[in-house]
Amino acid sequence: MSDPRTDPVHDLAAAYALGALSPEESRRFEDYLAGSAEARREVAEYREAAALLALDQGDLSPDAALRRRVLDRVAQEKTRSIADPAERIVTRPRTSPAVWAALAASLLAVAGLAAALFSARGELTALRQRYDAAAERLAASEATLEAIFEPGVRMFQLTATGDPDPGIQLFWNTRQHRAVVHGYRLRPLPEGRAYQLWFIKDGAPVPSVTFRPAADGRVKLDRVAVPEDGTVSAAAVTVEPEAGSAQPTSAILLVGELRRS
Repeated sequence: MSDPRTDPVHDLAAAYALGALSPEESRRFEDYLAGSAEARREVAEYREAAALLALDQGDLSPDAALRRRVLDRVAQEKTRSIADPAERIVTRPRTSPAVWAALAASLLAVAGLAAALFSARGELTALRQRYDAAAERLAASEATLEAIFEPGVRMFQLTATGDPDPGIQLFWNTRQHRAVVHGYRLRPLPEGRAYQLWFIKDGAPVPSVTFRPAADGRVKLDRVAVPEDGTVSAAAVTVEPEAGSAQPTSAILLVGELRRS
């Protein structure tokens, strides 16, 4: 009786266990597999070894430790007794080191692909986060532009006394009684201090929002409420405690006249 392991189809057991056969080769091997207990045992052992090595990968990186484990597995003599319901108990000889080496090389290649996929997924996540942040900034800019170009919006300039560098553009929607404030070249302030906006209504200062500029000296404030009753004639900026003040406690830094008509 010939040894089934000498059949050329039998040599496809390792590739079949790793899913490396074409559909035609898989069908051919499965026909052979149905009648060969020896082939079924080998496929089961190849899959077992693949699972053990895959579970031992850790962070998906094919490092020296993984390579050492694979090579140790190749050098190991593998002898086991397996009972087949249709046959008597047999002891199969150890698998050829050449076969285990081929399996080890395949698994290391898979581990390398997995590590590359893991890295690509991380890069994709970072790109999505940057895209989301850019989309949020774009949406905010579009909302600001829409607010600026609404009917009834007028632009006023607040300038610094004796120093033309810093400035504030105030876009006042006289119909909705709100404003968009854009500041530029504003100087940084010490901790606990902030700029505060004031509206001059009927000759008296009315406290509004406080703000601290970004590192580049810019600031943008949306939907700033403008007093509705009385006559608003001007806007000004002072430096106050960060929580704000009920009345100005320092000299005016920027000021501009506001006129409805």
